[in-house]
Order: sequence, then C-alpha cells, then structure tokens
Amino acid sequence: MSPNHPTPARAVSAFLPVHPLVLLLCCAGGFAVYWYTSLVIVARDSSTMFGADTWFYTELADGNIIARLRSNYYLDRIFRFHPLTVFLAAGWLKLFAPLTAWLAPEQLLRAMFAAIGALGTWAAISAFAVLLPRVQAALWGLVYAASLNIWYFSSIEESKIISATLATIYLAAWLHLRENASRRGWLFLSAILLLACVNEIVAAFMVAVPAIDTLLRKGWRWRELRWLFAHALVAPLAYLLIELLTFTFTSRTTPHAEGANHLDTLLWYIAQNSFSLESLHAFAVRWLFFSVAAPETNIYFANPAIQYGGDFYPALWLYFVNPLPAATALLAVVIFAACFWRERQAGRATFLPILLGLAAYALVRGAFFFFFIPKEYLLYSPSMTLAHLILIAVPFAGSRLAAKPFVIAAFAAALAANNALFLWTVKAYGL
Repeated sequence: MSPNHPTPARAVSAFLPVHPLVLLLCCAGGFAVYWYTSLVIVARDSSTMFGADTWFYTELADGNIIARLRSNYYLDRIFRFHPLTVFLAAGWLKLFAPLTAWLAPEQLLRAMFAAIGALGTWAAISAFAVLLPRVQAALWGLVYAASLNIWYFSSIEESKIISATLATIYLAAWLHLRENASRRGWLFLSAILLLACVNEIVAAFMVAVPAIDTLLRKGWRWRELRWLFAHALVAPLAYLLIELLTFTFTSRTTPHAEGANHLDTLLWYIAQNSFSLESLHAFAVRWLFFSVAAPETNIYFANPAIQYGGDFYPALWLYFVNPLPAATALLAVVIFAACFWRERQAGRATFLPILLGLAAYALVRGAFFFFFIPKEYLLYSPSMTLAHLILIAVPFAGSRLAAKPFVIAAFAAALAANNALFLWTVKAYGL
C-alpha cells in the first residue's frame, strides 16, 4: 500500500495530530485572520449576509447578560435556542473584562468567535489525521479553515461557529474512539453531544455517524448497542435541559410566535416555504458549493429595512465569470474527478462504514434544513463542513493522481484567496 493511500486507523494523538509548529501556525493564523476579518466586515457593514442575526448577538457585548434576559427580546430569543452561546459569551466577557481598557467589548466578543473558529480548525486537523497522511491532514485542515461558512461565521457574532466547532470536535472524537471505544470514550462523546445539542438541538443528527459506523462494523451486538442507545438519549436530555433553562431565565411569552419554542419555530418556517425542483436546486448549489467557496464578490437581494445583507444567485456558472473563482472551481473539479481514479489497493481501506455514517448524517441534516429554512442555507451549513470534506478527502487520498499534497495545497491557497477577496471587497445589491 502506497504511503499516500488511506490506511486503517493508526496511533494519532488527538491533541497533537501533526507537528506542533504546524498546528500552531494553522490555528493561531486562523484566529488572527478571523479576528482581522471581523474588523473588515464591520467597516463594510456586511455582517448580516446570508440571514445572519448579528444585531441579536451584539447585545451580548453590553454586559450583565443573564440579568437582562427577561427584558431584552434579542437576548431572550438567543437564549431560547442557543443557551450555550449566551453562557460562553457571559463567561468570556467576564474573564477578559480588564482588556476593555484597550479594546471595545464588541471586539472582545468577536475575538471569542474567532478563537472558537480556530479551535474548530484544530479539531478538523485532528479528525483528518486519523484518516489521512499527516501532510494531507494539515492541508485539508486549511481547506476547512478557509471555507466560506467557517471563515465568515468565525468573524461575526453568531452562534453557528460554536455549533460547527462542537460538531467538528464530536466527529474528531468519534474517529479517535471508534476502533477502541470504551466507557470513558462514550462518556466524553456524550458530553460533547450534550453541549452541541444545548447550543443547537439539531446537533442530535450527529448520532447517525457512530450509530451507522458501529452497526456496519460490529453488527447487532447488545454490548455495542447499549452504549449507542444510552448515547442517543443525550439528545432528549439536552432538549429537556434547554426547556428548563428557558423556563428559569426567560419570560413566559415572546412577541413573535416564530421564536416561542423549537416546535413553533419549525412549523412557522415550514409554512413560509415553497418546495419545487427549482428551490431544491437552489438549496443544493448553495449548501454544497457556495458554503465552501464564494462564486463572486457581489451579493444580491439585500434589504436593509429588515437587516438582511443579501445572498448569491444560485447558479454554478458564476464561478467561471472571474479568474480566481474559476481557478478554485477547476481545482475542486480535479480533486472530485480524481476520487473516481482509484488505486487497486483502495479496496483494502476500512473507512467505508465511517464514510457511510457521514453520508447519512449529511443527507439527514441537509434534508431537514431544506424543509425547515432553505433560504438560510449558509447559517446551518458550517456544522456540515468537516463531514463534506472528509467524504471527498478520503477517496481522493486513495486516487492514482500524483502529487496529491500539491493539488490540495493549490486548492487551499486558491480557496483562501478567493474567499478573502469576497469577504474583504464584497458589494451588496438590493432587490
């Protein structure tokens, strides 16, 4: 088996999956870029693109968060659906309060989201390192960090990067535990799932990954199933915890029915949607492609009256209007095509069960958000970024294409340049 070929899980440190200096450069560099981008986004007034509710989260910077939950609708709304984000922000601002002598509270708040985004890059590299040679793992980690949805939500005040980072940590933890799962391992995985569900209840879909992976590898063994069953019970436990926190800290009523509770929100949004082949195409293009690479530097449909910053037209041909998006798209096509040019030894890889688990997770979460709120695809896509990239990275590692690290590096560089150009120069056009 060639050294570039994916091999069965090997001993990889979860905390130091690649050389410490490489890891430091990737994560510290990511934090610096994300935090700098937050300044650019504020200066360009582009923090509400793709349906982001940043003005809700900016209220966190005013301090005294928990005491203001009952009197501030924005904080009340965030807490009902993302209580972990509120607690993290309250703790972060308290911890770094002395720095307000030099930095505005809003800048400190954005630094928290940038730091959480950088932590997600660390977890992504750790996940890739289980499945791929270390060089490729680091490079795919850079692709993860440079993806549009990860970069954007690490640079604004929004809960979605917290959800994404918890999802990435969860998947990385499972990849490290899957061959030698233990009681301690399941407890750690369950703790991550609990935090993820408390921050965003739909994180419960992640249970599909260990469930399908375990069933395909070990069959219907009671010893394995009992841990899966206990692990799955974390999701309803998290929901009860959210309801308890909501009852304890927020008002009994809310001015908007759409934001009263999870069920009301789900039904309210589904009632607003129209479903057709056209809407399915628009969602798929944006969910799978635009979430990773911006197709152009313009966005449309902006409406300042409702604080909506705009979105892309759902057309793949936009990638080929300008050179940089075209180069990024062509490199992505090369990587995707190479996945089908397999080495004969590729059949020896043992990663099919985990890939099927990730594919099931991707399909279930994608289908849910298509029916729930397809127009806000980018808001909910960050939690899928690692899964989508693994589904490409593992087959690509087993391809016959030469110089795979150079191809990944070129794609990562083109992606970073393309998305930087978009985030730092974006122009919004109205309806």
